[in-house]
Amino acid sequence: MRLSRVLPVALLTLSLFVSNIAFAPPLSAQSNNDEDAIDAELIGYQPDVEPLLEADWVNPVTQFDLDPANLEPLPDFDVSTLHDSTVFAAGVDRVAVIDEDLEPYILRHRQVLQAIATLERMANENAEELAALRPRVDDLLARIAHERENEARLVEEIDIRKRAIAEFAIQTFIGDGELETALSIPDTGLGETRVINDEIRDDQLLQIVQREAEFAQRQRRRAGLEGDLSGVRSDIEQLRLERVALIERRREAELIPPHTAAAYQVALHDRLPEFIEGTDIPLVALNAYVVAERVLAQERATCGLEWWMLAGIGRIESFHGHFGDSTLNVNGHTTEAIRGPALDGRILSGSEFLVDETDAPAPTGRTETQAVTTAPAAESEAAAPEPAPAPDPAPAPAPAAPPAALASTDNTAAPSGPDSANNPGSDGDATVGPGEPPAPLIKRLALIRDSDNGVLDGDTTFDRAVGPMQFIPSTWRLFESDSNADGQNDPQNIYDASLASARYLCASTATMATITGRQQGYFAYNHDVEYTANVESSSQRYRSRIDIPTDEFGTVSALGIADEERNSEVEEASTPSGFMGLLDW
Repeated sequence: MRLSRVLPVALLTLSLFVSNIAFAPPLSAQSNNDEDAIDAELIGYQPDVEPLLEADWVNPVTQFDLDPANLEPLPDFDVSTLHDSTVFAAGVDRVAVIDEDLEPYILRHRQVLQAIATLERMANENAEELAALRPRVDDLLARIAHERENEARLVEEIDIRKRAIAEFAIQTFIGDGELETALSIPDTGLGETRVINDEIRDDQLLQIVQREAEFAQRQRRRAGLEGDLSGVRSDIEQLRLERVALIERRREAELIPPHTAAAYQVALHDRLPEFIEGTDIPLVALNAYVVAERVLAQERATCGLEWWMLAGIGRIESFHGHFGDSTLNVNGHTTEAIRGPALDGRILSGSEFLVDETDAPAPTGRTETQAVTTAPAAESEAAAPEPAPAPDPAPAPAPAAPPAALASTDNTAAPSGPDSANNPGSDGDATVGPGEPPAPLIKRLALIRDSDNGVLDGDTTFDRAVGPMQFIPSTWRLFESDSNADGQNDPQNIYDASLASARYLCASTATMATITGRQQGYFAYNHDVEYTANVESSSQRYRSRIDIPTDEFGTVSALGIADEERNSEVEEASTPSGFMGLLDW
């Protein structure tokens, strides 16, 4: 998995299924698979954020100064929520591939979510502590206010008694009878009045001392309360600062999940060229076949074409783009252009049946096995020279061996691909009358002169089948497609080639839902009974070995069905001129 690269590009879109997508500018012509084309990044999807690269990863425990012993549990979550992609057909993104290693990206994403949850919990605990301290502040403020009120009362009482003593002393000195009457002092003589006056004064002084003592006590109590208030306010300020820091760290942490999700998506899409577990088919090829199936389900539901039918053809034609030195890149482009042998009418096998009296079969417009008429045995034995080796058909390089999980003895020589004839037929099949010995069979390449000036196949003399699904240029022009909506109809792209193959098959038979219908479609693709049997066999193996996960309703949905107007616009943009009329749909 390559996380060393940033995803500055778009991922592949599915035509007819995804609406409101800003497609990337078309790539340069890709039929020759130039380096710029095959090295292109994922087409059709632009991530909202940059993926978090492995070199930039910092464990959130360290980054946010968390206590490892005080973390929230690692959260469980639906990994499919990270599969936000316009590349994968629904379900294909969850098919396992060989040497899959997405766990580190999932773990990092979960660790960030764990840090966010921990910071959230700490912030909530902080808020609870703050909530508990605020009533304490209110209580202390009320008690301090109460003490201040009592202090003011005591000061006033002390002041009143001091003034009363002073005024009483003055009135006593001047003999003010009114004061005595007011104080109810009996007139018993001067000496007794003085004694009473002293007692009154002493009582007032005692009251003053008691109130001063109470005042001092309340002052001390208020000072203690104010000290408590200062401490509580200090705690509140500290908690407030901690809360601000927690909220800031949480906000910082909440910025990371989109980046870890993007990193996961990079790794997820880097799986596309990898082989699916237990098979020899790369994930990108399966995705292309499923996309084609779902497009045809919209275009021609009665055909009943399914992805595994295309997979059988893809395997026999090119090992799903892994023919010779070629592989498929993340966008489904062949890394080396795949071209079949020149369709020059050469005899591939059975030349030993040709003797002087034997008429060689005439080259046809398609590669096929033909019956020939030979001379009587005795005459041919006398006249026949030693069998000569068959002419070298100069086939394309042999394919690299597929994974052993699906290796078989199927014919893997480069075939000629979809026949240039529009209607499959039985002409060319060997027929034998009752009681007659079987006629010798000679396999011969089609004879098809150059039809594209070498643009697709690089041959300006004869045509060659091209791409992972092996289309003859003239047939490609009838069925060419742009399944990935990159602005190119490219037979060397597995997406485009698969959709074209799907359309070809559905134009060649009434239905692909029956074995008879499939045989007719496969035979139209390549007029060879053994080829038809091999495709059916491979198709059924893929069907049994690959399970595409379904959604919660038990169905595999498309990535998002575009509205009818959108479908029409995309279909018109990707349909060759005259194609709809040709098929009479």
